[in-house]
Amino acid sequence: MSLFRHFTVWFIVVLSLASTPLYGESSSGVAGRGSDTARYYWRDLNIGGTAEICTLFWRKSQNEGGISATRARPADIPVIAVLRDTLGDANPENDRLTYVWLLTYERPSVDQRLLSAIPFFYWHPDEGPSSDHQRDTRPLLNLAEPEHATVAEFRRDLMQWAALDPSTVPIRAVSRTFRTNEVDEERLHLEESVSYLRQSPASTGEEGLTRKQIETVVARLELRKKLLGGLVSERQAARLGRHTSFQQEETRIRNWEQLRQCADKTGLVFQPLNVGATSGEYAMLSFPLGEPALKSGTSLKPVWKLLDIRDPWRNSRVQATYQRACTSARNLCGGESRLVPLAVYSLNYSRAPLLLVDFSNTEHLRLREMTQRSINEVTAGVLGISHFTNWYYFVAADIYNFYAGRHGAAMNQSARRDCYSQFRVELSIDTHLDPELRAELRQRMEALAINPLESNPSREIASAQKRYAQLQEEARPNGPLEARIENDRRHELVLDTETGKHIAFDQMIHELTFGAYTHRAKPAPQDLEALDRYRRIQYQLAFLDSLVNSGTPPEVSYESARIRNSVAEVSALISDVPSPVMRARATATFERLRELSLDTDLRADCSQAMASIRQPYPDTAASGGGDALGMSFEMSKSKMLHTQ
Repeated sequence: MSLFRHFTVWFIVVLSLASTPLYGESSSGVAGRGSDTARYYWRDLNIGGTAEICTLFWRKSQNEGGISATRARPADIPVIAVLRDTLGDANPENDRLTYVWLLTYERPSVDQRLLSAIPFFYWHPDEGPSSDHQRDTRPLLNLAEPEHATVAEFRRDLMQWAALDPSTVPIRAVSRTFRTNEVDEERLHLEESVSYLRQSPASTGEEGLTRKQIETVVARLELRKKLLGGLVSERQAARLGRHTSFQQEETRIRNWEQLRQCADKTGLVFQPLNVGATSGEYAMLSFPLGEPALKSGTSLKPVWKLLDIRDPWRNSRVQATYQRACTSARNLCGGESRLVPLAVYSLNYSRAPLLLVDFSNTEHLRLREMTQRSINEVTAGVLGISHFTNWYYFVAADIYNFYAGRHGAAMNQSARRDCYSQFRVELSIDTHLDPELRAELRQRMEALAINPLESNPSREIASAQKRYAQLQEEARPNGPLEARIENDRRHELVLDTETGKHIAFDQMIHELTFGAYTHRAKPAPQDLEALDRYRRIQYQLAFLDSLVNSGTPPEVSYESARIRNSVAEVSALISDVPSPVMRARATATFERLRELSLDTDLRADCSQAMASIRQPYPDTAASGGGDALGMSFEMSKSKMLHTQ
């Protein structure tokens, strides 16, 4: 039944797409999906021959005059940059993604930070022209060490709970307000980065990120929003990225059909709204002027509550308000009826279609956001209600939110902000919508900005080119970015060679010094060669671990020849690796692989590989470091601190 239901939903969606008149650029300005397939492209920037910056560009206009699809033009805007450490070869097994830059990000000014600490202040100032001192190349996220961001956030929360909350009301209210605005501003830019990457093309050649790499980066950005998301391993992050993409597509299909059914019941007109480079993520309901209201034997009050708008059929004043609300009303049906834009919805919200724009009530959505923020600031900042001593209040609040959410109310403030951020990004880069309609939508979305730290999207887009130019300047030969990459590689060597106790101690010192101290290996000519071995071993072990974790014979999923080649490569590479942790991990993987396999040759290869690993490494035999099996406990602890 589940399969039949999914097939039915897909069929209805396809039928709706084929039968519903989409807005065109000549009418109200929404283009179809085909016109935006080449809206994004990748371009690589080499750094010292051993690394590269993969930059995602947004093309303002379509490809004309035979211009290459991957050639950047002055009008194209760089939006996302990802640093890929390749070690100077074309082998993808030793590639590693490290930094992610949101090039449209601008650091808040001092005035914005001061205003963000004022409780119950829900406006953002006009920043004026962009200034050079606000542009920097600080990355949005370090993919190689995501646990540092998690620990830093926990440290700030601990300081808030232990030192600031027990203080007087002004200190508690100001600190909590500033922290809330800071978290919301970071989440806004995380979601902005995710929106760009989800629409980026997967690389099939030398430039750009592959589909797996894009999914991994998206998953890391999504996990940054979670409490302990930085502790998830790379393999789990890649799997989560694929699952999240599928889940979002399923959510959009369900919301699409639900909104279309609501439109049919109320007599409104359902129309897909393609904004920016999206398709099937937004929809608009329009009111047909002069048409009689549909007669229904049942009450439509739950439907209007789900739509979160007022019934325009029962009040002539409401109809007049809708007619005056949007100046871009168009005659879309050949003169037979007049459609007035009524509301715009996001289909990405998990529970139900989320109202983004209500053309009849400008302050409706803003008042809801301000009310929920005010309640949080009063309870936590003024009254000092905490989850530990006043747990019953939060239990009651969760029960109420669950009840209201089951009846169609959008109670998840973080999820709402994510949808607002996605729509905000698409509006800022859109070139298809009717100018009057786009201006109207931007004005109403700006009304939802209640965080003083937020910047104007147009201002951020305008500064992207300058920030990318500054990043190019730092990527010059022997520049600061090349030095940063070298330091990261030396730190990676420490994580690959030391035991769990030493790694835990180094991490503790790093956090206690607020990042001032980082243990790095001494520079040596053979560093790149050593990193190449370690990364290739980790790549192959990750592949073998995925087979082992399934609990079935590995030759069921892959050919035995492919698995045997992976075992042989690890066995050949690990002979030159002194790390007892990595040797212990390889031994455990081979032993489990031998137990599960039914292939005689593969089992023999695993036995031979384990025998070669058990041989002590020359440099560590005297100190007992060659006993790999004795270090299995150290391996498990180190893997909790270091992403595989």
